Amino acid sequence: MATSERMARRREQRRSAILTAAREFAEAEGWQAVTSRRLADAIDYTQPVIYSHFESMDAVIDAVAVEGFGEIAAALAQARTSASRPEQALEALSRAYLGYATAHPAMYDAMFVRGTGLAFAEASTLPQLVAGFSEIRAVVQPFTDQPDTLAEVLWASLHGLTMLQRTRRVPGDGEDRLAVLLALITS
Repeated sequence: MATSERMARRREQRRSAILTAAREFAEAEGWQAVTSRRLADAIDYTQPVIYSHFESMDAVIDAVAVEGFGEIAAALAQARTSASRPEQALEALSRAYLGYATAHPAMYDAMFVRGTGLAFAEASTLPQLVAGFSEIRAVVQPFTDQPDTLAEVLWASLHGLTMLQRTRRVPGDGEDRLAVLLALITS
């Protein structure tokens, strides 16, 4: 029993090291820099070890994205629950979303820009993915009788602001656009 527990712990440590290295390479150089060879060198194992944990490099990126969904869900929950009024919660959550996307561009790309094998809005959707959407839904609930739809609109709007800002397709820092979006939801 102790041997199998030790092996399982080592396996989980290798998996974690692979994901950490992938994220570090991606944040420093972009996802194109994340290769099985580089990951193997970074964790001091061979490429077959990478593939003993993940069926493909896309699966590595999806696993990193799942970690990101957990992180953004926690940030959104903290922002939402720190506010005392619904309007404040909406603004705090929106700023937390935009802040996460800005602080973690490669992670955000893995979560929302790159193609993925992760299931969204299905029975098999992972809890980390559901948690973030649930926070968005909770924050818009006081303003609508259609919280799922408004949550999707808010999410799409925040994603659009993120991408337009990142690619410098719109001028400024986005404060005016965020103010307009929040006013539309709360009016």
